[in-house]
Amino acid sequence: MNTQDYLSALREKLGVSTDYALAKALGVSKQAAGRWSKGLSGFDDETAKRVASLLGIHPGFVMLDMHRERAANDETRAVWDEIFKGFRVPLHIAKLGLSPRV
Repeated sequence: MNTQDYLSALREKLGVSTDYALAKALGVSKQAAGRWSKGLSGFDDETAKRVASLLGIHPGFVMLDMHRERAANDETRAVWDEIFKGFRVPLHIAKLGLSPRV
């Protein structure tokens, strides 16, 4: 999953539609939420933990997804993908009704 997938899941779970409402729920600036919505950045580790808490999933999955998303090159991304495959990922993804991106 990527930042956009998590934002969609959060919007649905929280019943909100604006970046402002997401920012307030996550305790971040409206600008940060706007950057995520525009695909300009992903969550840092602390935000990933808050996202996971709100969604009721293990924070390690969100953190891992964020590290995979911001990998600087294919070789680094492959390392994160290998780690990702080692987890029982379908459980966290099924909980959100989304498909993994590997």
